[in-house]
Amino acid sequence: MTQINVVMDKVLFYRGFIHYHQIDWEKTPHILTVGASGSGKTFLNKLVIGRVALKIPNASVTLLDFKADDYHFARSCPNLYEFANVKEGLEQFYQEFLLRQQGQDTDRNFKLLVIEELGSMLGYFDKKVTESMKMMIANLVFMGRSMNCHLLVSTQRPDSSYFNSGVRDSLGTVIGLGNLSKEGKAMMFNDFKDEMTETHGQGSGYLTDGVALYSIKVPQVKNRGKLEHYIKQALNR
Repeated sequence: MTQINVVMDKVLFYRGFIHYHQIDWEKTPHILTVGASGSGKTFLNKLVIGRVALKIPNASVTLLDFKADDYHFARSCPNLYEFANVKEGLEQFYQEFLLRQQGQDTDRNFKLLVIEELGSMLGYFDKKVTESMKMMIANLVFMGRSMNCHLLVSTQRPDSSYFNSGVRDSLGTVIGLGNLSKEGKAMMFNDFKDEMTETHGQGSGYLTDGVALYSIKVPQVKNRGKLEHYIKQALNR
């Protein structure tokens, strides 16, 4: 199983119908989430991690949380890397990918690398380290799919300097929450920017899979403890 329900169709929701837009990791192997502070981006990322843990057998998640702010409940988990340790986490995930690629590891269980706030992470390290990190991210985006290695990259604002050439166009699924700037729409949703006329608040925005544009709403979770349980489950594998 490579499909998970993530966000609801906003138009249908306000007409009284619940319809989920699925993420199909085979067709669109990576996700980019964009949104200002308070847009609901981190909760969306948590929801993706929880759904991966619940729905994809033997899936494992590596989480890079540079700001060390939103995953206190998972600090005992070996696959959570915070602040400066995010470099180690990226290198570890990349090495696991290389072992698969080189045939030294025949495991093809689903692996997900989650990068919370890419811009802040890259801005912390010196140029040499930053370029190395961007190279690893680019290689994972371009070649990870065949090894069943996937990325969820999150940032407050889109910036072309965060990505090596061609990376943005290869991310597959893009979700923008809240009201994006004109520049953000042009960079992340260029083919659909003229259609983006709705006003969005916390937990709502747009999704594109490169083929179409959808107005979406992030579902609420009644039992946050259960969500955190599944997140920790994925980070412990």
